[in-house]
Amino acid sequence: MFNSTQLGDVMETTCNQCKSRFRITEKQLKQAYGKVCCGECGCVFNALTSLKSYDGQLPEGYGKLPVAETADAGDEATLPISDLDSPAPTPASVPLSLQQAMYGDDSRSRLFASPLLWFIGILILLALGLAQAVYYQRYALIEDPRFQQQVMTLCEVLPCAPGEFSSAEQIRLLERNVFTHPATPDALMVTGSFVNQAPFAQRPPEMLISLFDIRGNLIANRVFKPAEYLLERPDRGVIEPESPIQFRLEIVDPGTDALTYEFEFI
Repeated sequence: MFNSTQLGDVMETTCNQCKSRFRITEKQLKQAYGKVCCGECGCVFNALTSLKSYDGQLPEGYGKLPVAETADAGDEATLPISDLDSPAPTPASVPLSLQQAMYGDDSRSRLFASPLLWFIGILILLALGLAQAVYYQRYALIEDPRFQQQVMTLCEVLPCAPGEFSSAEQIRLLERNVFTHPATPDALMVTGSFVNQAPFAQRPPEMLISLFDIRGNLIANRVFKPAEYLLERPDRGVIEPESPIQFRLEIVDPGTDALTYEFEFI
């Protein structure tokens, strides 16, 4: 039995009669003294006459073929080489995975990192989507105390317009006074103050004043703009947190039927 042969020791020879090509090694040539038997036409020829180097892939089990014994006492030993011409087996076609198609055979080091990278990427996209939703709904969310801190944090990074923020529910009336106007007949003077209890500056609210009789029936009401009731700086754009704001109004006296006054900020 022959030993396995290295690829660099393989050569190629051609049958003189049928021109079939075979792969053969130096060791096999020495065992048969250069005489080989063609497996296609049976011709015995000297492999040395058409010998050349072979550059290809060895088939499995190559180099394990026995040397044929002499048929007659006068014949020289020959090496049967028909099996040496069998084509090298080709590996079965295996479909590539997406990982192999993208990174090739060196993707093992990326195999464990890829799920983590995808997870981190998804978290980043979710955070960006949430920040975008909060930013575009900031004027509505700022009215809810549960989301005010998130909106304010976002506005430290992205441009916002504090003058557009409003949370009327966090405007608290500190005092109010309704009395007869000292200079104008059939008129009342309304004074008082309120404070912005929101943690952010907001635009001045509108003030709704309603008058009710003894039975609680509405007699009259009216909405006043900031420029109409602000005692100082009627054109101010925002009111700062925890800073009392004074107001004053002059209204028509509804008579003795109006016993209750209600103030509401909108």
